[in-house]
This record gives sequence, structure tokens and C-alpha cells, in this order.
Amino acid sequence: SMRAIGPPLTAEESAAFIAAARSCVNRVKFRHMGRDPKTGMDCAGLAQWAAQQVGRPVWDIPAYGTQPHRDGLRQAMVNNMGNPVPLESMRPGDVVLMKFEGEPKHVGIIGDYPGGLLSLIHTYGTIKRVTEHRLDAMWRGMIVEVFRP
Repeated sequence: SMRAIGPPLTAEESAAFIAAARSCVNRVKFRHMGRDPKTGMDCAGLAQWAAQQVGRPVWDIPAYGTQPHRDGLRQAMVNNMGNPVPLESMRPGDVVLMKFEGEPKHVGIIGDYPGGLLSLIHTYGTIKRVTEHRLDAMWRGMIVEVFRP
């Protein structure tokens, strides 16, 4: 399917995408609909900003409330990155659609974690900032679909 952000990221671009997201950890605060690290970003804003840092076109999700309308978030991810890849193929640089409860409404970026494990880089409203932590079984269980930018 068509991908608004263009062809798949190269290995170098993928590493730079992760590094850009990681540069926001503990430094950028949560702001709903936020798209700028200086004033705050939400989960979708972090992924969009990191993509821009590797020279990919701005891809944005139309205005949404704190509960994104049914399938709107997923459709935007498909429009940007094409169809999802199998969950078991998840690797650093992938963008994941997650749900805490109810409709999927959260976006995270998969990073590398010491010991060959995976991490999750995301703007987490509960702690009001961008964070990175190991992708343990609890967090992995919240992943609905995996997209490869």
C-alpha cells in the first residue's frame, strides 16, 4: 500500500529515528496534540517528530480527542507506513499501536535495550513525559499491531 512517509527506512535512518526519539527521553513533557519538543509532545507527536528528523515528510493524524475516534489512529498509521508486519518480527525502529483499555490509542517506538532485549520509547501521559523502559511482558501485551516505518 502507499506510504506517505516514503520507502522503508534504511538501517542508518532507522538508527537515527530511534536516536531522535531517545533524545526526548526525560526532557520533553507530555502535551496532548503536541508536536514540538520545546513545548511538549504526545505519543503520536513523538513518532512524527522523530520521522521528520530523518528527513521523512511530515505525517500527521487529524485532530483527535483524548480518545481517538474508532480506527482513526490505526488508519493514519497505515496511510503513513503501509500494512502492519507480524508481531513476532518486531525489531528496533518499528512503531507500535497499543491499547491500555478499550480502543487502541497509544503509539510507541521500539528501541534496543541492553542484553539484546527491546525497549519502548513513548510519551506516557501517566508520568507526563517521554520515557524509555524495557519492553516487558506487560507492555508487550498492550501492543496491538507493529508497523515498520
